[in-house]
Amino acid sequence: MSMYRQLWLSILAIALLGLLAGLYAVLLNARGYLETELARKNHDNAAALALALNRHDTTADDVVVAATAMFDSGHYELVRVTDPDGRMLVDLARRDDDAGAPDWFVAWLTLRSLPGSAQLSAGWAPLGTLVLMSRSHFAYQALWHTALSMAGAMALIALLGIGLVSLVLHRIRRPMQAVIEQARAITEHRFVTIPEPRVPEFRQLAAAMNDTVGRLRGQFEEDARHYDNLRREANFDPLTGLANRTFFLASLDHAVEAEDTLFGALAIIRIPHLDRINREQGREVADELLRQVGRAIAELAPFCVGAHAGRLTGADFGLLLPAGCDSAGLLDELLGHLGEAMEAAAERDGEVDIGYGDLVHGEDPARLLARVDAAVAWAQSAGGNRVCHAAADSAPGLPVSAAEWRSAIHYALQDGDALKLVHHAMRIHGDPATHRECPLRMRVGDDGEWLPASRFLPLAERLGLVQELDLATLAMALRELDADECLGGLWVNLSARSIADPAFLRQMKDLLERHPDGRSRLWLEVPETGGLRRLSALRDLARDLKALGCHVGLEHYGHHFNQIGLLYDLGLDFLKVDPGFVHGIDGNPGNQTFLAGLCEIAHRIGIRVYAEGVETEAELDKLIELGFDGVTGVAVREV
Repeated sequence: MSMYRQLWLSILAIALLGLLAGLYAVLLNARGYLETELARKNHDNAAALALALNRHDTTADDVVVAATAMFDSGHYELVRVTDPDGRMLVDLARRDDDAGAPDWFVAWLTLRSLPGSAQLSAGWAPLGTLVLMSRSHFAYQALWHTALSMAGAMALIALLGIGLVSLVLHRIRRPMQAVIEQARAITEHRFVTIPEPRVPEFRQLAAAMNDTVGRLRGQFEEDARHYDNLRREANFDPLTGLANRTFFLASLDHAVEAEDTLFGALAIIRIPHLDRINREQGREVADELLRQVGRAIAELAPFCVGAHAGRLTGADFGLLLPAGCDSAGLLDELLGHLGEAMEAAAERDGEVDIGYGDLVHGEDPARLLARVDAAVAWAQSAGGNRVCHAAADSAPGLPVSAAEWRSAIHYALQDGDALKLVHHAMRIHGDPATHRECPLRMRVGDDGEWLPASRFLPLAERLGLVQELDLATLAMALRELDADECLGGLWVNLSARSIADPAFLRQMKDLLERHPDGRSRLWLEVPETGGLRRLSALRDLARDLKALGCHVGLEHYGHHFNQIGLLYDLGLDFLKVDPGFVHGIDGNPGNQTFLAGLCEIAHRIGIRVYAEGVETEAELDKLIELGFDGVTGVAVREV
């Protein structure tokens, strides 16, 4: 029972007991008064009758007649006359059928009054003793009416009191509920502040909690700035602000190996005459040119969200473009911007050559770089200042046009054997149960190869079918969890576009509610870039699914570490760090410091941190040493 309800019932019970006690005390006082008045009336009536009969000529028969007449008047319950020798002259009594009040009331508040008595005489000769008792009908009636009027008055007072108590408790309940919601938010890893209530006690409590949250947030933001600077120093080129060669190549390795990669193409941008510019115009001119090139490439972000750029060598820049992006159009536009920057800085040597190629899952990164590098060389040999595409061999039997892909995805959604989840082991420290990453795979045709998600999800998103694939993924994961209680958890991906779709969210909640046993072992991952662009949807998703027992977090985390302050009120359960920061971590002191700081900051607000794409035992050991809660990748052995 809630504290509010207990307080309400306690006040109500105390008020009710007080009113009942008051009513009882009033009725007892009224009964005592009526008993006294009845006794006095009995005495006065007996004395008056005795006075009327005490004459010298009064006989015993006169006494009997007078006493009988008095009894017959109906005002007395008992009239009794005894002579001086103790013989009964008159003994009249009646049972009052109409007591003037309900029987239970009469039994509860019985009136006990003394009978009246007087001596009868004829002159100086005694005639006997008169005893009489008046009827209590009118006394009980008066007592009952008193009880009713007092009960009515007290009921009115009770109603007014209840209204007043309700207002007071409502005034207390609102700040109390705000404090409770703040405490609940903190347990859900959402550190929020609330307005200070007017109630002094709650104002002090809210002020203390707000101060704690404020100090924690201030320290959090200070640490975040410090570790973000370390991240940039370890992974970014200080001149252009783009990723350095090591970080970019680590991201490229993961892009071609991961089944859920966000990237679909690689481009290389080359400034072929940079050495001549440096030699003839000086290093300052060359450096300024490189800075302008870096700015132009970085400005792609608003037009192609998720693009990842880096500096490969002195004159070469790499660019990973998201799947589904219009690579050719975007690179043509980039070529124009770069051409303008080159003409302004280098005049006759202002040439830029761009080559690009589509990513193929499982392709050797060195071979991909060689393909794209050949396209750059072809662009240069063809006169420069152009974009060339490095064609890749298409797998036979795969759809080519958008219509063919739409048909293939619809077929897979309808055919129960054309979609499946593959299991990759995870190592979760402190949890003996087994956890598995479960990327989705799709087969085109009855005997086609199983395609990784990177081959069809970007197309599904472009065709508006990604929500249906996400629902199918959830349904398969829940069925597996229900069928195997030994599974510690299944980790599945959700598209950022799906979590912003109200229809998808309704269907997902209905699906989760039908699987109460499995949903508590379901871990849902949203890509960092798309999730942070949809903060409101991500916040609502985390709040709603936490109530159902699910776990929600961000994957491929780290590229937007400067926005880590946004995690304060999202209520996330975990972060999965992008492999670009993990690759070669055992030999990268800068990233070691950055990731150790990331773990410290996340743990401080109750968020667990996991690493993606761990390839070697040395990386695995170092990540455990840095404080990671778990890892996934080829270095994790099946158990």
